Amino acid sequence: MTLQLPDFSAILKTYLDSPRIVSEVNEEAIGKAVTRQLTVTDSGPALRLSGLGKCRKALAYAHHGTPPNGREIDARARTVFALGDMTEAFLVTALDQALEQQADDLGWILDYTGDNQQTVELEVYLPTLDQTLVIPGHPDGTLRHPDIEDRIVLEVKSTSSYGFQRWQSALKNGEDPWGPGESYWWQAQAYLHAMDAEHAYVLALCKDSGAICGWHVQRDLDYIRWLVTHLEAALGPDNPRFAERRLPDGSWLKPVEKLSKRDGKTPLKGNGQLPWQCRYCSHYRNCYGNNLDERVEKDYRGAPSLGLYLKS
Repeated sequence: MTLQLPDFSAILKTYLDSPRIVSEVNEEAIGKAVTRQLTVTDSGPALRLSGLGKCRKALAYAHHGTPPNGREIDARARTVFALGDMTEAFLVTALDQALEQQADDLGWILDYTGDNQQTVELEVYLPTLDQTLVIPGHPDGTLRHPDIEDRIVLEVKSTSSYGFQRWQSALKNGEDPWGPGESYWWQAQAYLHAMDAEHAYVLALCKDSGAICGWHVQRDLDYIRWLVTHLEAALGPDNPRFAERRLPDGSWLKPVEKLSKRDGKTPLKGNGQLPWQCRYCSHYRNCYGNNLDERVEKDYRGAPSLGLYLKS
């Protein structure tokens, strides 16, 4: 079904040019979003809707309860997560005020789950394993209109200038910023199917510049079929070591190959570097064992960053 949604990012930016509080704000929920990362909680369910875009081996390790041995939730990671929580709270609160301010003209209402996040569940039957999974998740909110029966799932994301420019360029070229090769696409589609909704709206913020953009995502009818294939391959092996390093779109996670053109054997700088997905995985040492070479490098901003390489 084709639905023409308003440009909620433009509505938000216009409001932020000259903001004012027009209705009650849940300041307690905003405060909890700021402090949530200061409280250490249990890891929760092994499989979540937000993590379905991970590779099959990562999902297998989580499903089998393998203790993490890779990326840790250290000070830097916790700060990044906290900034993401604050971004979500700020943007959703501001959008709520913007819609309230124009309620008579627009008619849109925002339901924000906030700190008391509403859990939704996606039920997936895996025929080859004769197993039904019930996977929980927490959408950022929903948008409603009195003339539209369907709820619109709201997703809020903050990203670096690199990611933001990539998404913005896709929009300018008339393309979808997220496709099956993007892990966030799998999360958004999971929420759509869990809530039996047809449409979602993504609100994205560039953490480096404060720029905002947004776009419409439509439910993909092939999603469940692809997800079943991905999960059966991930959870089928009794030992997660036998699961493949493949993303849900079927692509492989492989090390970079940079060899001298002269002899085709001599490795050049960057040879053996693992994909960025491995660097952010909490199981990368379980996955690669003694074949792993961990290096401290500099990212595109000149900040220290972890580089993972296969030993030659």
